[in-house]
Amino acid sequence: MIYYYTFLYYTLVSSVVLIYGIGLNKVAEIGIVKFKETIFYVKCAISIVSSAVISWLITYYLLVPLKITELFPLVCFIVYAAISTFLGGIVHLTTGRSTTEFAISYLVILLSIAESSSLLFTLFISLCSLLSMLIIIPFSLTFRRRVCSNGRLLDEKYYSLYFLFLSVLILLLSVWDIVWLNPEVIK
Repeated sequence: MIYYYTFLYYTLVSSVVLIYGIGLNKVAEIGIVKFKETIFYVKCAISIVSSAVISWLITYYLLVPLKITELFPLVCFIVYAAISTFLGGIVHLTTGRSTTEFAISYLVILLSIAESSSLLFTLFISLCSLLSMLIIIPFSLTFRRRVCSNGRLLDEKYYSLYFLFLSVLILLLSVWDIVWLNPEVIK
């Protein structure tokens, strides 16, 4: 049951894109630059999951006993850079395309390690974070289609309307937590 609550929390209620803001700029640009390559998503998912697991193991078995846990962002950076470079090189050699991406993946790794209490939760949180980004993309594409139906370029008006749209989504997802609607408060 705890995995169910964790899944709901990190995919919908505390969405990585809406609440933490990780990847908000990329989701806003989905209509401008469409990633047609599934290899990009596969490479990012593999690098995030493997980096999160390896970074958690290093943090738990090396940094915690030495009482230097404040260095875990550096460890995450080094592990992610090594894995991402290796996978990016393999993809570039096989397909000839570049699949570089840093900020979103690194921040998801930091979030999954900082919020987890075990290796399984680290893996689960990183997968839920990736899923939350996939959930928000159809909303973003639908909004862009409705606002920019006449084919005009995206301007400041679009982005201001887009961020208002995202704020309404945040309110819709977090309205359940209002005190008088939450049944746990009455007990």
